[in-house]
Amino acid sequence: MKKTIQLLMLCFAISSVALAQKPSHVEIQELTFKTFKQKVWNFDKNKNFVREGKLPIILDFYATWCRPCKMLAPHLHVIQEKYNGKLIIYEIDVDKEPELAQRFNVNAMPTLIFISDTKSYKSELGYKEYDELEKLVKSSFFQK
Repeated sequence: MKKTIQLLMLCFAISSVALAQKPSHVEIQELTFKTFKQKVWNFDKNKNFVREGKLPIILDFYATWCRPCKMLAPHLHVIQEKYNGKLIIYEIDVDKEPELAQRFNVNAMPTLIFISDTKSYKSELGYKEYDELEKLVKSSFFQK
């Protein structure tokens, strides 16, 4: 009985330490029509695509009802953590922001838009396994 109590106390101590050491978690910001124009592209000012900011951007066009979008989301969070400070990922809910989806010709979800420089972008349609997604990130932004 004494060993069982000691074992339980040891498990409690280990789990308490694990809970106290929260991993850093970088949130992926959801963009609205207004914040999109501030952080990505102010199309009122520039009719042709001219992006704001310096860091590479991934736009995740998703829908809350989309199963592949839900499967992709954890991969995007890992990418955001791994490349924190080197790229930015934004989410755009196509049901809330249909005009933004139309501007990028998004007709199916998930659609990822990779923006590497100030005047161009490329899109990728559909769910990606983590390894494939990371290869896309590296080839789009870090292997030039």
